[in-house]
Amino acid sequence: MHKIFKMGGRLAAWAVALVWAATAGAAEGKMALKQVRGGVYVAEDSHYARENSVVYIGSAHVTVVGATWTPETARELAGQIRRVTDKPITEVINTNYHTDRAGGNAYWKSIGARIVSTRLTADEMRAGWDEVVAFTRQGFPDYPSLPLVLPDQVFAGDFSLQNDRVRAFYLGPAHTKDGIFVYFPQEKVLYGNCILKPELGNMRYADLAEYPKTLEKLKALHLDVDTVIAGHQDAEHGPELIDRYLALLHAAQ
Repeated sequence: MHKIFKMGGRLAAWAVALVWAATAGAAEGKMALKQVRGGVYVAEDSHYARENSVVYIGSAHVTVVGATWTPETARELAGQIRRVTDKPITEVINTNYHTDRAGGNAYWKSIGARIVSTRLTADEMRAGWDEVVAFTRQGFPDYPSLPLVLPDQVFAGDFSLQNDRVRAFYLGPAHTKDGIFVYFPQEKVLYGNCILKPELGNMRYADLAEYPKTLEKLKALHLDVDTVIAGHQDAEHGPELIDRYLALLHAAQ
């Protein structure tokens, strides 16, 4: 059972840098790759603020879900992947437009992987990349001034990869306007992206009115889920994390 730290009131709802202040700076050896179930691995990344990305090892190639913070952290994750498989890394999903999900794009492209996202994420990246880099650097002055690196393939809406074993879908505004969930039906694993985590976290870009509605839509799907991977802080949870985060949102109103 994971401990939940509740933060009541408007102060918690508008805490600008809670997640960003978890650690400071980037250094080698802060990336751990662990198998969750089947082809699903979680990459626990302690660079800057603790974030969790996902690696899916399919029958012929690898899909990375979340590009990590920078080209350097992406390179480190690629090295971790090489320790468990020699299958090519062919695609990387930007699950939202923020630095923790798209900052590593340049490295992944350099090794021949295609970057994929929804059209909404690509649009948000074009409009807000410089601002979100500046915001990241407020919390981490040593975070690099990364240039915009857009996705190679943009989907109009929901999409699936790895012969439908990796399903990405959008349910509405939440932590950001564009964030998606990624579901692995064979493994019964849901990646919550920055939308689900054990603490309220950074709400600078959140739509507080729509956030709970988006999570209610998620519950209404009745997905067969045994494990929810949170986008930040402790990685692995049960499906009860959805209700726990809903409670945090309601307490912050």
